Amino acid sequence: MTKGINSSSFLTRLKKEFVKLVDKYQIGQMRVKVRAKLLSPEDAIGSTKRDDYVLLRGKERLMQAEVLGCKGQAFTSAPGNFDGALEDVLAMPLTNDFQRAIYIATLNAVICHTGKAANTIHCRNEGPELCARQAVDFFQKNYGRPRILMIGYQPALAEALNEAFPLIVLDLDPANIGVTKKGVLIKDGVADLDESLAASDVIFSTGSVICNNSIDVFYNSGKPLVLFGTTGAGAAALLDIARFCPESGSGIHTGDGS
Repeated sequence: MTKGINSSSFLTRLKKEFVKLVDKYQIGQMRVKVRAKLLSPEDAIGSTKRDDYVLLRGKERLMQAEVLGCKGQAFTSAPGNFDGALEDVLAMPLTNDFQRAIYIATLNAVICHTGKAANTIHCRNEGPELCARQAVDFFQKNYGRPRILMIGYQPALAEALNEAFPLIVLDLDPANIGVTKKGVLIKDGVADLDESLAASDVIFSTGSVICNNSIDVFYNSGKPLVLFGTTGAGAAALLDIARFCPESGSGIHTGDGS
């Protein structure tokens, strides 16, 4: 899975659309605050019935950007802090995970501000379980009975889909690869990628593939792509990609500290 970008890459297309959006609303000089920290379980996801979500295990962190009272988030394994103008974010070369996480979190906040998508904040409490209950219906209504390739193991979603569809799950976490969890075998996201793509009809991917810059192979596969989670909110809105994230929260600041 390559790093860096080229003229025909997904990130190049996304950057062009983001610049157009910022120019349209004339907000390039606005200050942007991006903060990242290892969230406590309560801060990250609230009180859930299970403890195997990636946020609760500390494998990734949520980076949050604030733009004009709106918030956007992005999962990343390379968190950090940033404080600058939106034009500084737009100028980033996006050559590493940290830069891409800042860029995507900021994009999601701007998408929220412009009304392109409101649900840019990770769901909490019973949200992940409620989300999983709706996943089977979503795929049945939109794709019939497809062979689904899930990119990035999300336990509740994987279990629900595995009961209803032929499902292949790929992940990059060594602790997950080769392990069967609740009847779901998790395969290697690199070694098993080509074979898994060939055996699938629909790709159901975490938005984290944008931050780690592995999205090109899925976006250009010729197969339907559905992003799940909040990381892909802005990209889905700007590039007309399907997104499944029914329980995510609004990124509009309410004044209550949320």
